[in-house]
Amino acid sequence: MRRLTLVLAVFALALGALATPALAGGWAVTTFDDMPGQIVSGKEYTLGYTIRQHGATPINVSKTEILAIAVSGRTLSFPGKSEGAVGHYVATVFFPAGGTYTWQVTQGDFAPQDLGKITILAAAGTTSDDKKVASDKTAADKTAADKAAALDKAVAAEKAAASDKAATSEKAAVASKAVAADKAAPAPGTATQSSDPVRSVLPFAAAAAAAMFIWRLVTTLRASRRATA
Repeated sequence: MRRLTLVLAVFALALGALATPALAGGWAVTTFDDMPGQIVSGKEYTLGYTIRQHGATPINVSKTEILAIAVSGRTLSFPGKSEGAVGHYVATVFFPAGGTYTWQVTQGDFAPQDLGKITILAAAGTTSDDKKVASDKTAADKTAADKAAALDKAVAAEKAAASDKAATSEKAAVASKAVAADKAAPAPGTATQSSDPVRSVLPFAAAAAAAMFIWRLVTTLRASRRATA
C-alpha cells in the first residue's frame, strides 16, 4: 500500500510539472527593454522585451508575438524570437501607414498582455489608416457619382433620340398628307371650265354657225347655176 501511494505521489508531481502555467494558476507580465520616442510608418524598429511569470521570474514560452490592430480592423503580427537571457525576446515591427493602433503581446500559454494604444506617425508622402479609409470612401463615392451621371446622360440621350425620331415621323406624315391633298385637287383649267357653262357651250355654237354659213353658201351657188342655165 505504501509503495502504491508513493508511485501515485510521484505520478501526480510529474503531471504538475508538465502542466501549463495557465492551468497552474500562473500569470505573466511583459516589460520592454526600452521604447523609441516615436515610431514612424515605413521604418523598421527592433523591440526587446522580457516575459516574467508572476511579474518576477523570467520564463520562456512556446510562442510570443506583438499584435497591432488598426482602426480599420487590419491586424499586423510581429513574431518574437528568443534572444539572450531566459524569457527575453526581440521582435521587428514595421507599420506601413500612420495612425492609432491598439496592441498587445501574446505570452504562450499565459493570457496576452494588453499594451493599450500607440500612435504611429505618418512618414512624408504617406497617409494614416484613417485618412486612407476616408480617401478610399471619397474615391468610391466619386466613382458612384460618375456612374450615376453617365447613366443620366445615357437616359437623356436616349430620350432626345426618341423625341427626334418622333418629330421626323410626324414631319413625314404631314408631308405625305400634303402630297395626297395636292393629288386629289383638280387642275385649275378643269375647275374653271366646269364652273362656267357658257364657255363650255361656245365651241358648239360656233361650230353650228359655221355649218349654217357653209350650207347657205352652197345653196346660193346652186341657185345661181340654175338661173344661168
